[in-house]
Amino acid sequence: MFRGNKTVKLDGKGRLSIPTHYRTQLLEAYGGKVVVAPDIHSPCLNLYPLPEWELMEEKIAQLPGRQQSTLRRFVIGRSQECEMDGTGRILLSQELRDYANLDKGAILAGVGFKMELWDEAAWREVSQPEELSEDDLNQLQDVYF
Repeated sequence: MFRGNKTVKLDGKGRLSIPTHYRTQLLEAYGGKVVVAPDIHSPCLNLYPLPEWELMEEKIAQLPGRQQSTLRRFVIGRSQECEMDGTGRILLSQELRDYANLDKGAILAGVGFKMELWDEAAWREVSQPEELSEDDLNQLQDVYF
């Protein structure tokens, strides 16, 4: 499980250095292999450990025709399999960086079974408590409090 968030930097070539805490988890449990895919709901990238990604592909394969083909094109067709180099970096394609509006500074957030990579300003907007409606808070009360 991935938790918390870290400020990260992308270098001029689009390489992302995975923070040590996440890097250790990825190396020990998954051999350092991740799949980076565009998020279908938000302007961010999802970083899945390879086995988690394979489960996602299986779920997509079970969807009905048009939904399946749309997600195959948008998500699977634009995803990128990455393996961390010796210094814990992965190289992100320009297409994926453009999708998430990533330049140099970013936020890598652990959100359970995956991580999300956000532009810093976009992360500040979506991670504020004001985003939770009264209905959201009522539903969370049984789970969180």
